[in-house]
Amino acid sequence: MPGRISCADTIFMRALVWFRRDLRLRDNTALHAACRTARGGVIGVFICTPEQWRAHDDAGCKIEFMLRNLAALSDSLDGRNIPLLIRTAGRFSAVPKLLLDIAREHNCERLHFNDEYELNERRRDDDVSDAFRQDGRTVRRFTDHVIFAPGEILTGRDTYYTVFTPFQRAWIARFNEQDRSRTLPMPRQQTRIPTATPDHVPQSISGFDFDVDNIRPDLWPAGEDHARHRLRAFVADRLDQYDDQRDRPAVNGTSTLSPYLAAGILSPRQCLKAALDHHDGCIDTAGTPATAWVNELIWREFYQHVLVGFPRVNCHEPFDPAARHMAWNDYPEHADAWREGLTGYPLVDAGMRQLRQTGWMHNRVRMVTAMFFSKNLFLDWRVGERFFM
Repeated sequence: MPGRISCADTIFMRALVWFRRDLRLRDNTALHAACRTARGGVIGVFICTPEQWRAHDDAGCKIEFMLRNLAALSDSLDGRNIPLLIRTAGRFSAVPKLLLDIAREHNCERLHFNDEYELNERRRDDDVSDAFRQDGRTVRRFTDHVIFAPGEILTGRDTYYTVFTPFQRAWIARFNEQDRSRTLPMPRQQTRIPTATPDHVPQSISGFDFDVDNIRPDLWPAGEDHARHRLRAFVADRLDQYDDQRDRPAVNGTSTLSPYLAAGILSPRQCLKAALDHHDGCIDTAGTPATAWVNELIWREFYQHVLVGFPRVNCHEPFDPAARHMAWNDYPEHADAWREGLTGYPLVDAGMRQLRQTGWMHNRVRMVTAMFFSKNLFLDWRVGERFFM
């Protein structure tokens, strides 16, 4: 159980916790385990990889949001006597040596981190694990970004699901057998490590050479406390109307929590628990007002499983292999009009303007604009995907 020390969680001296898309103290599985078992203190580390960010088409507004939340995390960790080190590695290939050097410098016997599921990230994490083990250090990896790790929900033939509805049924059945909505508390206060002090978090993305046109801290405040407040407000004020209002773009009917989930300022367990506590505490495929929103959380999980089960979708390949040879239109002016919100179709144009100005687009309008690009304009979906990124 996450809250107890298991045989694998014997007491040791010092831990290094590698933060990625889990920039929070509460309900952070890797951090919680490290703080529970490290007798000599815990050190946090975050590695900036700007070349990799560019290769992955990460947007300037996404990086800026991450840096603001990283600064908030650093302050919160310092309050628990956990210094956060900030390093830059360029690309993922440089990460294993950099992390190992930090562990050696600060006498960290163990490395703790929460798994990520994209192909490049999984390869990076395996390389890091191999490097640490070859150096005689322990690596502990945790399921945190999802409720059920890829491979836990499989078809009767032990294959990954390709269709959501049967995945949803299997997910709900598994959840009702073993409730995983329990969240972890704040990590306990640690022994301060005299040789390590928190690093200054970069306050600007200009040094990383990213576009900064749609930076909106007023719309997306940083910090775990704000994210939790936004979750509570959504559950109290809009969850009961979510199924009816989520498809109305002119209404503030969605949760607007997706940036906080993507960056790990909130965990999926925190969201699921908040929804369940608001109702009867169980999940079914229909019934409570929370069902529609819980289904969106399961959709999020489904796509994480697809990333692992079908690695080609990480490599600009279509989910359906038969679509590889589609003969797309080649009209750059149509793609430009779509990007600029100048197609002449009001809903499409409003959605694209919202994306350009805020870095975010209403869920239903994301579907409309994506379908318009690929099925009406018949343009290569990868061109649209890159702009969405």
